[in-house]
Amino acid sequence: MPLHALVVGWTWNEDTVQLRTWSDTDRYTNRELVGTLAFRVTPGRFCTGFHDGRALRPCPHQAELTKGRQCEACQLQDAFRPCMTCNGFRCPRLTAKMRSYCQGTHHLYLACFGSRTLKVGTASHHRRDQRVIEQGPLAAMRVAEADGPSIKRMEHLLVEAGFTETMRRQRKTVLLQAAMTEEEARTHVARAAAALHEALPREYHGHLHEPVWVEQPDIAKRSRQRAIQELRIEDDRVVEGKVVGAVGHLVFIDDGDGCWAFDVGELRGRKIEWDPSGPRKRAQAQLGLF
Repeated sequence: MPLHALVVGWTWNEDTVQLRTWSDTDRYTNRELVGTLAFRVTPGRFCTGFHDGRALRPCPHQAELTKGRQCEACQLQDAFRPCMTCNGFRCPRLTAKMRSYCQGTHHLYLACFGSRTLKVGTASHHRRDQRVIEQGPLAAMRVAEADGPSIKRMEHLLVEAGFTETMRRQRKTVLLQAAMTEEEARTHVARAAAALHEALPREYHGHLHEPVWVEQPDIAKRSRQRAIQELRIEDDRVVEGKVVGAVGHLVFIDDGDGCWAFDVGELRGRKIEWDPSGPRKRAQAQLGLF
């Protein structure tokens, strides 16, 4: 009997990408995208649920959406939502559990994706490297450690100094084919890290530490500069083939006719059917990915 699942996101373990999903029985699972894959993307987009401060919960209404990732009811219940726009200077009212999380240890990182513009970002302590690997940078390092609000304030100040806090997945995809080498990217990041004392007020200098490089998984390093075509995520698309690479949000598969890349971020909010039967919509080369 076919297994259906709602994709709520993706992450990385040490070796490859994992899809985060709710099954038909509301069972939460992480499924590694390794070996030979076969799944069908079914029509519609659905609410991905909410985090209650302890765990991810499925949408009780299984709401279908036309935009966004959550229905209004799940947005109101999501414990992390107040933190999404917080810059650390005026923290929102939080539950006791979220306040404890917020005050816990967080990290600041700098990342280069193949251009001169560097991204500054934050990560909780237990996801300090995983969060960076999910981004798929060419080079990245952790540069500071402190409580959540302090790290958020440092991020905000560095954005004002010229860093960026957002890097869209499509832009990251384009930069995979950039001419910049890993060595050049590391040099760029290291120079920026060395100048942080000048970019930040003195009160934050004590949070800076000796830079720690965040190494990308071997599969990500091997996958760069691979000649690929885009496999668009669309209704009734069957994604089928052997996984031959992955970087950040992109997974590369070989279907016997060539190497294709699909964006796992486009699967968020979509229901998929594993190992489907029936006809396949054949992949066709698309222009514009790079």
